[in-house]
Amino acid sequence: MVALKNVLKYWLWLMTVAAISSCDRETGSDAPMAAPEPAPITMVVNVTVGTISGTVGEDGLKVYQGIPYAAPPVGDLRWSATAPVVSWEGVRDATKAGPACVQPQGQGGSFYSQSGFEMSEDCLTLNVWTRANEVGEGLAVMVWVHGGALVTGSGDTYPGDLLTSKGVVLVTINYRLGRFGFLSHPDLSVENATGVSGNQGLRDQIAALTWVRDNIASFGGNPGRVTVFGESAGSLSVSLLQASPLAKGLIHGVIGESGAAFQPMWRRDESTSYAISSDAVGEKFFEALAGEGGDKSLAALRKLSTDRVLEVFGSNPDFSNYDSLAIVDGEIIPNEVATIFAEGRQSDVPVLIGSNSDEGTTFLQFFTPIYGEGKQGLEGFTKVTLPETVEETPALYPAADKPEAEESWGNLFADVFFTYPMRTWARSMASVKSLAYLYWFTWHPPIENSEQYRAFHAAEIGYVFGNVEIFGAVPTPADHEFSDRISDIWVQFAKTGSPNGEGLPEWPAYTEANEAYMELGRTIESKTHLRMEQMAMIDKAWKMRRATR
Repeated sequence: MVALKNVLKYWLWLMTVAAISSCDRETGSDAPMAAPEPAPITMVVNVTVGTISGTVGEDGLKVYQGIPYAAPPVGDLRWSATAPVVSWEGVRDATKAGPACVQPQGQGGSFYSQSGFEMSEDCLTLNVWTRANEVGEGLAVMVWVHGGALVTGSGDTYPGDLLTSKGVVLVTINYRLGRFGFLSHPDLSVENATGVSGNQGLRDQIAALTWVRDNIASFGGNPGRVTVFGESAGSLSVSLLQASPLAKGLIHGVIGESGAAFQPMWRRDESTSYAISSDAVGEKFFEALAGEGGDKSLAALRKLSTDRVLEVFGSNPDFSNYDSLAIVDGEIIPNEVATIFAEGRQSDVPVLIGSNSDEGTTFLQFFTPIYGEGKQGLEGFTKVTLPETVEETPALYPAADKPEAEESWGNLFADVFFTYPMRTWARSMASVKSLAYLYWFTWHPPIENSEQYRAFHAAEIGYVFGNVEIFGAVPTPADHEFSDRISDIWVQFAKTGSPNGEGLPEWPAYTEANEAYMELGRTIESKTHLRMEQMAMIDKAWKMRRATR
């Protein structure tokens, strides 16, 4: 059963959006850096450790790519906490994106898969898109954390043309992935001054946000108005960043699209009834890397090829289990995210969060070989996913025939892994003063021969960024108009901390009393009480799981 559950976790999260897809030092004062004196922004820009040269388009869009924000995590720095960026002499070319972080290629099936791209362990770079004309212009900043199961993806595949046209600076980042970026082990903990390890990818994200604080004014951005946003594993990441004490003062708003870390979490040095310790996984991983009788020392393992690390990562579902990647490590994430939020210890910043109505439709093809089809498949999936409430599930997810069973299966998948966590995130904001705005995305991208997927996982991304042709869609004028409206809302939130503004639909903040959410679809309107019976059942199951820890 455990092995089967791990297979489920692997496919569930690894098949997320590959195609669209912190640092060990102190982050310093929470106060933003002083804005430089006004000066024109040109192709050449000075940052804290050197000078870069990007591109300037005829429309005024300036793009700077492949900017290092941390030291390359190679050699003796493999698996280490993020190290400070190394300065350089002369002008560094910033006209081309850096390589993606090392990851499996060709994952995600025919719908999400991408391969053939450049990748390297030397990958801790970011990209800046801006239309500001003067240094210190003070535009709101949006920092995108890509999805891909914490295993795939890169920041350079997200265009900044549309969002920057609405008056923000866009930053997209790379961060270490898989077991390069999420690995704890007692030997790694000894190396760290704080005595912990794991969550290297989250440290990278915090280092990138620190770079933004220290440098974004040179691109016309306001370091005191930074909204971090992401989708899928990127959304899970930004929920973790909001929970992390090391990210406080670096973010001033959060947008989360289909992913949140409010599930019962794995722990670095503690086993629970539902998970072994992350350190135990790390020890097994090191043993597999070394091979029988091989040298398990850090020095030896850091000399292994990236291909060897990827090979071992894919050899055992225990190593690729999504839930064992981002963990409670005792420093970056000092406790479960749900506990941190319940105690009001998260960053007190507004959130705009939600999920899509048909998150599960693109994933069922991966589960039928494991569980079977129709009612049989739904029942098998339920036993693994919600064993605590398995007897209650048929009433809410009926399976009278095969089409109904598959519809229920997709709905159960979506509710457990997306609808419920996002609603939990919104509810958990009651512990602080800042407001939460919850959405439900129902628009169907016009993808030929894929109409059955409806508002699938990641369907909203093309509308946020304006690349509505993503996934092979053939957009209509209505799609372009909808993209313009959705990006307006996202930018308004980034600028003000609220999605409300002139010409935009009135969006009430979520409270447990009103259960308000905004439907984003053919109609954009406020509604209430989204799937309450299903949410109550999942809530019951998760509480039972935590009670047996």
